[in-house]
Amino acid sequence: MNREVLVVDCAGVADVPAAQGLIDGARQWLRSRGIDQWQDAVPDAVLRRDAERGDLFVVRQDGMIVAMVTLSDSDSETWGVDSSPAVYVHRLAVAQTHRGGRLGQRLLAWVGARAAERGAASVRLDCATDNPDLRRFYEQQGFRHVRDVTVTSLDGGRKLASSLYERELGLGPWGA
Repeated sequence: MNREVLVVDCAGVADVPAAQGLIDGARQWLRSRGIDQWQDAVPDAVLRRDAERGDLFVVRQDGMIVAMVTLSDSDSETWGVDSSPAVYVHRLAVAQTHRGGRLGQRLLAWVGARAAERGAASVRLDCATDNPDLRRFYEQQGFRHVRDVTVTSLDGGRKLASSLYERELGLGPWGA
């Protein structure tokens, strides 16, 4: 994959199985490290809705999806009602075969540029509170910890501890 140009495509419904494959790989890797993040299945209906709305984005290499992210303009369930313009990151995943290649960092930079183009003031995301490596990664990318909250899993089956992070777009190399 050309390290200079990251091509991100809007995913279609046909990409949902491959997106589930990325999430499944991440789930297994997280479980092997004792991290509870993504241990509840992401329903296909959620990913289909993301694709149908034009909110699911993918990176392909040799015809295979190697990274994905879902973007939205609001997340009142996790962040509460907030009128400040922000882009919310969900389901950011990188294929296990591409771990360590800075693809996640590059995809976050793409998100920041896209958010700036959309007039957002910040990029927001959340992750499992018990995932210190991911939390450190986000902090290294310029995100600041806002607070911890309890969220309901996508299937509604249980409550999860989640840490909220935000990066203002006027900081660093992400947009103006």
